[in-house]
Amino acid sequence: MRKDLAARMLRFGRTLRNVQRIATAELSSPFRAPLPTRLWSWRRGFLTRSTVRYGANEENRHLFVSDWARFVRTPRINGQFGVALDNKIIFSRILASYGCTVPEYYCLIRDGEMFQIGDVHEMRTPADVVDACLTGAEFIVKPYTGGGGLGVMVLSSSDGRLMVNWEERGAEEVKAVLSRMPDGVISQFVHQHDYASTIFPRATNTIRMLTMWDYEEGEPFLAFAGHRFGTNLSVPVDNCSQGGLASPVDLETGKLGAAQSGHYVNQSLMHDAHPDTGEQIKGVRVPHWDATVAGLLAICKRMAYIPYVGWDVIVTQDGFTVTEGNSCPDLGHQTFTPLLKDPRVRAFYERFGAL
Repeated sequence: MRKDLAARMLRFGRTLRNVQRIATAELSSPFRAPLPTRLWSWRRGFLTRSTVRYGANEENRHLFVSDWARFVRTPRINGQFGVALDNKIIFSRILASYGCTVPEYYCLIRDGEMFQIGDVHEMRTPADVVDACLTGAEFIVKPYTGGGGLGVMVLSSSDGRLMVNWEERGAEEVKAVLSRMPDGVISQFVHQHDYASTIFPRATNTIRMLTMWDYEEGEPFLAFAGHRFGTNLSVPVDNCSQGGLASPVDLETGKLGAAQSGHYVNQSLMHDAHPDTGEQIKGVRVPHWDATVAGLLAICKRMAYIPYVGWDVIVTQDGFTVTEGNSCPDLGHQTFTPLLKDPRVRAFYERFGAL
């Protein structure tokens, strides 16, 4: 009985935390809307920004997964294995065991102390990181937990000069930044395919791919894919919350639709071409698309104990690399396609009590 009570209390605590997350998201949002719109949204489980961006109303709201469902109910889907997705190193080890290409991790930073991982680079002090960069290595430094692209740095060198996010910085400045990090990881910098670099070169432009299971057919499926692109506002990341763009990917053809900006403000703009580089986005076909989808679903099938994943995928010259998995992925891509239009998606969420 004590164990049951402890489990219930733990679930209750997690639910309270998730309710706090949705409340924080609403209160911190720059979206402004009339009070009736806000009240309508809150009563139906939507953030105000979602109602505005989706064009949600009484006639179509049943087609969208609400923010209440996303924040409070979907975190329960993966059960105890959800924590594996939240831990970057653990999840990369799981994927690597299935033959998936993942970035190498070189260092863990915890409470300001650096712990070397593996033997590829000597990496126990900030000076070690700087020395490795100056000899030609390239790294991504990012917080160990959290998301949204906050606190991410790309470290590299050019002609003997140390570069942070492709701009020259002094060695002492970089050492000082690293020494102040309370927690983080240092991993391999993955070079993206030429098409993505052409569209925007100063960010790693990833594809968010949402997978779940069709239990009637006994197989996983791809529910949505959206390509993110960095902008001059978001360097070095592509996150929409930092000013990046998002473009829907046609699941059958791999072709990109027009990209949207202004995801977290009231000014939504559509772009056939990248607003900073002028390179075409709409109509571009993602290379290796069929092989990427097939490869990812093959991993899902072997990893059936984690049925719900928001994958961050980099398409490379030779294939694809998975950088992260998300157990409670953002569903803002419903701006392009309401998820519940697909009966398989509805059946999946209903199976886990998320709707």
